[in-house]
Amino acid sequence: MNHVLKKIAVCMVIGLSLNVAGARNMAAEFQGSGNQTTDEFTVKAPWILDWRINSDYNKMVSFDLDLVDGTSGVLEGNILRAKALGNGVRMFNTSGKYRFRINASFIRWHLKVIELTAEEAELYTPKTPR
Repeated sequence: MNHVLKKIAVCMVIGLSLNVAGARNMAAEFQGSGNQTTDEFTVKAPWILDWRINSDYNKMVSFDLDLVDGTSGVLEGNILRAKALGNGVRMFNTSGKYRFRINASFIRWHLKVIELTAEEAELYTPKTPR
């Protein structure tokens, strides 16, 4: 039982540290619906993307999120493809100028780019989409 309580305490500390980091180190925040390419943002590694997608519909939703070079527009890679609503966090270890390219059908999206300290990045545990 004591082992379980320690795990809960560690999870709470990690969550609190990321929430504090979010308030202190927010590099960019975007929200909208439908297809869009965001404004350019500059971020220093390590950083996380905290994403959330919602809709008034439960079916026929589609969300595709790409990371593109902020200057050239060249695709850096796909971040997320989803056919269901949810949220998640993904960490990145590259600095630079970027944009997000969003293709979304029937979805409202909210994206937060949060810079982390090296200590916070060590505490990061990947979260699978729900």
